[in-house]
Amino acid sequence: MNKEHFLIELKIYLKPLSGQQQAFILNKYETIFNERSAAGEAEEEIAKNLGKPRAIAEEILQEFDISVPEKRLERDGWQEIQPEANTEQYTEETSEHPYDYAYQQYEQTRHNGFVRFCQVAGILSLNFLFAFWFIFAIILLFFSGWLIAVAFLFSPILGGFHVLSGLNDGSMFQLFASIFLFGGGIIGLLIMTPLTKFFGKVLKGYLHWNIRVLRGER
Repeated sequence: MNKEHFLIELKIYLKPLSGQQQAFILNKYETIFNERSAAGEAEEEIAKNLGKPRAIAEEILQEFDISVPEKRLERDGWQEIQPEANTEQYTEETSEHPYDYAYQQYEQTRHNGFVRFCQVAGILSLNFLFAFWFIFAIILLFFSGWLIAVAFLFSPILGGFHVLSGLNDGSMFQLFASIFLFGGGIIGLLIMTPLTKFFGKVLKGYLHWNIRVLRGER
């Protein structure tokens, strides 16, 4: 069975679906034939690997909750194309049904207006009444932590300046204190770096979640 016969027979058994649904599924299988043919595979071999069009159509109809008619088509209509020489090529076990519910997802029922309004109003209220201020406070906290850590790193410069200005007990104390603060700045950087990365990942995930909700994906 070549590509043309396969698609014609598949279309016959997909008659219970709408024209748009049929076109979507047939285009999918036609793409499969074109891609594999371009890779050097014969159309008869492709059809063999995909399985019987009738079996594929029955699976699709069941996924759409459409009862599969038991009677075959009458003589005045299309009938399943099964050349006797190739009947042994088809086995139910080798069926490679690639239908992945894409059309069902494409045609899934959209949220009604009231639900969408509640989703948008809820996510905006959550952000403006709570999340925004909470995130803003955390950002200020991280900014303060980084500012202090960097300031501690530069504290030895100030201590050295006081020593050069005048060597006395006060300047020596400031020098030792600046060295101590320098060590605290290094520790602060070691702590702030992973915390900042973690907060960035959490914030990125939260923003993506907001976008999905506003798009109606959740």
